[in-house]
Amino acid sequence: MSVSVNVESGALSIEDMVKALREVAKEAHSDGQSSAHSQGAKSQSEASKIAAVRTHSLTEPHSIRNYATAFATALVLGFGALVYGNKTYAPEMYSDTGMIPAADAQAKGLNYAVFDLNLNVRAWRDAQLARMTKTPDVIIIGASQWQEAHKDLLKGMDFFNAHIHRDYWEDLPGMVELLVRHDRLPKKLIIAVRDKQFTPVDDRKDWLWEPGIPAYRAFTKRVGMETESWFKTAPWHRWQALISLPMFFENFTRWQHAPAHPGPTTLARSETMDMILPDGSILWSNRKLNQVFTRERTLNEVDSFAKVALNNSVNIAPEGVAAWRKTFEFLKSKGVQVYLVNPPFNPDFYDQIEGTPYAAGLAKIEALTQKFSKDFGFPIFGNFNPHKVGCVAEQYIDAEHANPVCMQKIFDQFVAVDKQLGAK
Repeated sequence: MSVSVNVESGALSIEDMVKALREVAKEAHSDGQSSAHSQGAKSQSEASKIAAVRTHSLTEPHSIRNYATAFATALVLGFGALVYGNKTYAPEMYSDTGMIPAADAQAKGLNYAVFDLNLNVRAWRDAQLARMTKTPDVIIIGASQWQEAHKDLLKGMDFFNAHIHRDYWEDLPGMVELLVRHDRLPKKLIIAVRDKQFTPVDDRKDWLWEPGIPAYRAFTKRVGMETESWFKTAPWHRWQALISLPMFFENFTRWQHAPAHPGPTTLARSETMDMILPDGSILWSNRKLNQVFTRERTLNEVDSFAKVALNNSVNIAPEGVAAWRKTFEFLKSKGVQVYLVNPPFNPDFYDQIEGTPYAAGLAKIEALTQKFSKDFGFPIFGNFNPHKVGCVAEQYIDAEHANPVCMQKIFDQFVAVDKQLGAK
């Protein structure tokens, strides 16, 4: 049986290829009576035919399609396995339903233990609000600066801490959308305004805000507000993390070596696990409180934060300001009393940035907060300056995250402002 492939103008069988090779070998060992030029030309001709056979066999259309299909299949399977692995071993961050077990437990009054606070907090808030049986008296929306604000800080009031990590300007309309969707708009809503609140998308260095974009988009449709482009706010970094091999290895290794896994607990505090609570706040593990959050570490964190911040200005996106104004108009139309607050920094950090472009940026945010207050009639409390609040360096774990002792001072100001407002 002869197998052949097309080679230029004719067909060359396997048998012909073998004969040609043999002829080349014979001529290479001949007595040299033929001219060297003629001999070389013939050898090259036969070799070209063989090379053409090999090249053609590798470049036939059906072969290319087969290789491309196999490669694409392997790529899809590989990425699919990474997505599955990251969702399996870090569900609280990557799974679409990863925070539902926590919300279910907290609806029953239980705490929920987690490895750390790398969570999809926005999904957690959505799930918590969906399970609430009544609307809290007071809700705060802000960044992780408020994570240790427990319900006991507002005695006599039903308080819910709806803080979200690394919030930007899209998060306020997004969170208001969730409150409306679940019929949980409170009578009193505290809205925190942080230093990087209005950072333009192109200037952001983190991506935890990406899961909140769908709720933001829903609110823009609700009120007829202009929406940022899909391409600009798509969850690119989140998708990248889902197919990350190093991320999978880290999540898998942690899961395999952990003494305990995330889940409901009746413990007031865990030795090794952080906790997220029914009131929306968090508790650090004893290990972190007693071994990790040392004074030396805090000073190092402050210095590192200051080195990055010193010569950086605070950018304010005009579209963010416009979106907040639209959100404030909506809240006023619903009869919600809004309070504005600026969170105080660690004194060690705040004193370092005095007179820097960053301090000038903070002044811009404070002025914008004052402008919101004047235009909408919202009272203000708190301050970026910790000396005006009464918080001291020992009450911080880094440049901006304070403990409940400092938090109490801030919420005492809220109570005073609230009483004053009620007396009018």
